[in-house]
Amino acid sequence: MTEIALLFPATFLLFVQQVAVGGLFALAATPFHEFDRAFYKSTGGVLFVIGALGLLGKIELYRKRFAAGLDGGDVAEALLYVVFIAAFALYLYSLWGERIAFRARTFAAALLTGIAGLVFSAQSFHPAPAWSIEAFVYPVSFLLSALLLGGVTVGMLLGHWYLIDTGQTIEPFVRIFKFFVFSLAAQTLFFLCFPPILYYLGSPGSAANLTELWNSHSLLLTMRLLITQVGSLVLSGMIWRTLKIPHTMAATGLLYIALLGVFVGEILGRRILALTSLPF
Repeated sequence: MTEIALLFPATFLLFVQQVAVGGLFALAATPFHEFDRAFYKSTGGVLFVIGALGLLGKIELYRKRFAAGLDGGDVAEALLYVVFIAAFALYLYSLWGERIAFRARTFAAALLTGIAGLVFSAQSFHPAPAWSIEAFVYPVSFLLSALLLGGVTVGMLLGHWYLIDTGQTIEPFVRIFKFFVFSLAAQTLFFLCFPPILYYLGSPGSAANLTELWNSHSLLLTMRLLITQVGSLVLSGMIWRTLKIPHTMAATGLLYIALLGVFVGEILGRRILALTSLPF
C-alpha cells in the first residue's frame, strides 16, 4: 500500500525532472555563439530552479521509500540527480565568466548525468527484471518525454527573447521549433509501437497492465493522446506557417498554447504511469 501511495508523487517529480533535463538538452540545440549570454542565464536559471525544486521533493520521497524498504535503484538515481543539479549550478556560474572550457565541461556533465538519472529512474516504475524489454522501453519513453517537454519550454522562452533582441535572425527559432516537432513525432511513433511490443514480448505483468489500461482508463489515455499528440501536431503546422511569414510574436503565442497542451498531456501520462505502471 505504501508503494502505491508513493507512486503518485514519484510520477509528478519525474515530470519535473524531465522538464529540467529536457530543457538542458534543448539548449544544446541552440546556437551558443549567436545569442546574448543573458538568454542562457535566464533560460538556464528557470530550468535550474525547476530541477532544484524537483530535487527537494525527491529528497523527501527517497526518505519515505528508504523507510518503507523500497530502495530499488534509488541510491544511484539520487546520486545522479544531486550531481546533475551540482553540475547545472556550475554551468550557470560559468556564464558569468570567460572560462569556455569549464563551461563546456559542466554543461556536458549536467546533460549526461541528467540523462543517466532518467534512465535509472525507470527502474522504479517497471516490475520486470533488469534484462527485459521493459528495461529498454521505459528509459526511451522517459527520454522522449523529456525532449518534448524541454523542446517546447525552451522554444517558448526563446520566442520571448525575440521580443527583446528584435534584430535576431529567424534561423535559431526555426531550429528549436524543428527540435520540438522531431521530439513530438518521435514520441508519437513510439506510442504506436511500444504497446504491441510490451504485450507480446514483455512480461505477463505488462500485458496485464495494458489490458487494465484499455478496460479501466481508456478515456484518460484518449485525452492524453488527443491533447499532446493531435493538438500539438495541429499547432505545429500553424507555428510553421507563422515562422514562414515570419512573425515571431504569433509563433511564440502558439508555442505557449502548445506548451500548455504538452504539459497537460504529459501530466496525464504521469497519471497513467502511476495507475498502470505504463510509460505513456
